Amino acid sequence: MRKPSKKIFFIVSIMVIFFTFQIISTYKYLSSIRFMLKDNFSIDIPKPKREIKVLSDINAIPLDGKAYSILEYDETNAMKITDFNQWKKVDKDSQNEVNKFVEQLKKYQASDGTKKAMLNQYKPRLQDKSLYYFKPKKNDYVILLFNEDEKRIYVMEHIDRVTKYSVSYKK
Repeated sequence: MRKPSKKIFFIVSIMVIFFTFQIISTYKYLSSIRFMLKDNFSIDIPKPKREIKVLSDINAIPLDGKAYSILEYDETNAMKITDFNQWKKVDKDSQNEVNKFVEQLKKYQASDGTKKAMLNQYKPRLQDKSLYYFKPKKNDYVILLFNEDEKRIYVMEHIDRVTKYSVSYKK
């Protein structure tokens, strides 16, 4: 019987390493906030420099809850975000909606000191020139708040799919 050559072993090793990196990068994308926005709300945004998942109480089954995350961008991608034609200037109504969402998150994290510190550190900063985008989808919605000075998008997501899975018992 012939011994496998070193070339074949080398090629197989390179292929295993390549596929491992592909699997890891796919997993990172599928668990990203950017993928969630594209999958749940059909919002396609540039790849952020950094993702910060501040709070999330979204349950696996049934999928419901709230999540709050921050996407930080570099100068180039921040310019691409500014060109998004769906942005609106922050007004009184949008300020109230963002404040209401933050208050609901405060109730969620009140029992956990670490989460409270995270929310206080990464609280959305509303400014006169801040831009927002509100996207409803059935019982769900997402609020994107873009702070141009910080080059950050604050992502506030509300998922309510309980009604989708509930069973009605009519008499």
